[in-house]
Amino acid sequence: MIPTEAAVWPGNDPELVDQVTLYSAKLVIPVTGPVIVDGTVAVHDNRVIHVGKRHWVMEALKQETTKNATIIEHHWDGVLTPGLINAHTHLQYTGMAEVGRGTYDRFRAWELAFNKVYAKAQQTQPWKQWAEDGARQMVESGTTAAADIVTDLDAAGALASQGMHGIAYWEVMGWHNDEWLAKGRTELSRQLRKMSQERLPNLGISPHAPYTLESEPFVDLPDIARRLNMRLHIHLAETPLEAGTYPPVLTTYSAADWRDHDWVSYKQLKEVGKGASAIQFVDQLGSLGPDVHIAHGVWADKEDRRILRQRGVGVALCPRSNRITNTGKDAPIREYLEEGNLVAVGTDSLSSTPSLDLLDDASMLYDLAREQGYTSDDLTHRLIRMLTLGGAASMGMHVGVNRIGQINAGALADLAFFDIPVDTSSPAGIEETLETFIRHGAGTNRATVIAGREAYNNGAW
Repeated sequence: MIPTEAAVWPGNDPELVDQVTLYSAKLVIPVTGPVIVDGTVAVHDNRVIHVGKRHWVMEALKQETTKNATIIEHHWDGVLTPGLINAHTHLQYTGMAEVGRGTYDRFRAWELAFNKVYAKAQQTQPWKQWAEDGARQMVESGTTAAADIVTDLDAAGALASQGMHGIAYWEVMGWHNDEWLAKGRTELSRQLRKMSQERLPNLGISPHAPYTLESEPFVDLPDIARRLNMRLHIHLAETPLEAGTYPPVLTTYSAADWRDHDWVSYKQLKEVGKGASAIQFVDQLGSLGPDVHIAHGVWADKEDRRILRQRGVGVALCPRSNRITNTGKDAPIREYLEEGNLVAVGTDSLSSTPSLDLLDDASMLYDLAREQGYTSDDLTHRLIRMLTLGGAASMGMHVGVNRIGQINAGALADLAFFDIPVDTSSPAGIEETLETFIRHGAGTNRATVIAGREAYNNGAW
């Protein structure tokens, strides 16, 4: 690529800045670099300009600020991290917590309870207020971005209402093939136009699940999203009915009977005794790729997990939700970590989880990984990545000019400040601090900065 005149080459004098905000903390976790003891993050406008040891940042700023620059510094006695990223939620269901407080003997029982409360809420349609309330709860817990699935258009502006980053995914569900071909595409275009009129920062499409959509929508929706430069988010391998048999009758590589038959739906394929999993089914339809991340992945077996890695598909793990909705078992956390899948953390909605605090799920993921036999001493580090850079990568927001989930020069200044006891007297003390953050950090966020703006401050400074 030939550089334009506007290109800035290393060594060119940067424009001097006249205002900088410094956030200094006992322990800074940049994620894309080592933790920093007594670190400082320098922010100008909406971006990070430096992160490092305080004395180094102060020296660097002497060369980059005007003579009379205003420098404001906030000191924090705890842990400073990138803003957390919720990789799967439905903010419009924030007012349906009564469903999440229930006890269910199977997933279908949770569905019926959900449908009853949802139908009642449709009479007043409180989706906008509920969604914005949920977004506010996220900000107060240290979350600055989310993958938010939108089922009713009134809820589409939830992330924007708090200045959050992320993607609002329009949910598509309940379509049969003939109906979809007759009017589904037109209806989708109408809905996406309405959402775009809200001037939302990022839009995506969420084909709900293989048990609520037949084949044609799963073929069309990825094509539509890719033509519109939108990302996709799918509920996948959440329930037992989406599991494949082992060894499967139909696999990615022995697809002779797939070529000989156009399956109406995943349900039809299963009814005739084919052993393909839901992940293998949508993979055959071309619905997976690096522009996709899935929610749950509870019933993903070894072959499924290989397919997800091969296609570059991330997985948003929602362990508390899986217990409440009774998905039949926990996700294979150990295998996802050991095999190298891209993983992130989601809360799901208050209709299936007690809170929108990601650290509640991180704590449970820690325990599950250990219970499942994950013994490596890097677990806290892996979970911190899942909460930040993993969530960003799942939405394609980990690179580029508006990258999030990390603290480095040029990244958006999304920061969270946790009231965690910090021990920096030794490497073991630092590791203990990180473990405390993961296992007991829920409810400890005291301030949230989004794109350089103080979005929440509960007495942090």
